[in-house]
Amino acid sequence: MMAVVLMAVFGDHGLVRRHELRLETVLVESRIAELSWENSEIKRSLRILDEHAVGLQRVATHQLRQAPENSTIYLFDQ
Repeated sequence: MMAVVLMAVFGDHGLVRRHELRLETVLVESRIAELSWENSEIKRSLRILDEHAVGLQRVATHQLRQAPENSTIYLFDQ
């Protein structure tokens, strides 16, 4: 009888394992929400870059430090 109770609580399909799986599910769902938000922000940024040449120029200036000819890029310590 005691073995059955121990298996029900601590076994592979027991209460402890079910609790662990619920916690893992919450963590995974939270990570999915974060990635969905990040994905939507990236899509928004891409749409802006596609629609506006100025946006593309701003990204090139900021990330690649490339500017149109006869332009100056000012860099400040952050």
